[in-house]
Amino acid sequence: MKTSTMAAARTVSPAARRAPAARRRTQAERRATTRARLLEAALDALVEHGYAGFTTTVVGKTAGLSQGALFLHFPTKSVLLAATIEHLFLDMVSAYEKRFARLDGARDRLTSALELLWDVFQDPRLLAAFELFTASRTDGELRASLAPVLARHGENLRAVAAALLPEAAAQPERFELCVGLVMMAMQGMALSSIVEPASDRARPAIPFLTEAYHRLLAPAPSRAGR
Repeated sequence: MKTSTMAAARTVSPAARRAPAARRRTQAERRATTRARLLEAALDALVEHGYAGFTTTVVGKTAGLSQGALFLHFPTKSVLLAATIEHLFLDMVSAYEKRFARLDGARDRLTSALELLWDVFQDPRLLAAFELFTASRTDGELRASLAPVLARHGENLRAVAAALLPEAAAQPERFELCVGLVMMAMQGMALSSIVEPASDRARPAIPFLTEAYHRLLAPAPSRAGR
């Protein structure tokens, strides 16, 4: 038995003997992986069951983790929900930037940007986020957890919009106003579609928003000669 073992060892190639051992993941990497699993499971649960049916028990089971592991990362249900929405927002903004980069350069960039944005607002995951905003009206703990997430998301949206539409961003104050108005208009149309699906009827509003956007950002008339 000993002889056969030694013989087998001699058959291992030099390259195999030199191959480095697989790198062990750091504690931070393992923690990030677990956190990501929980956030994806929470998002799935929120979309499927809604806020009323959302439970940490379902999230832990979906992620294949214990309740103890879940609460180690997210001490309360409200903290988990807020982190889930932030995770969703970051993912959607990143996907939007990638899709915008592939748009037809021959078209008006603003029109294309708004049409693409409306497509984003049809994502059922975003409608689940809106459900949380409504629930926070009477849930102070949830509202407190969501507030900083929405603030960071707003800052990120303005930064991304300025990077994608630098000409329009040349008037910072008016540009920020326009971004806010467009987002509120899109959110209103998306919320209405929950009760009465009407994405096709809402799309004609895009040219109107584009025209309004251009008008708001038009250079102010010169006062010279008055």
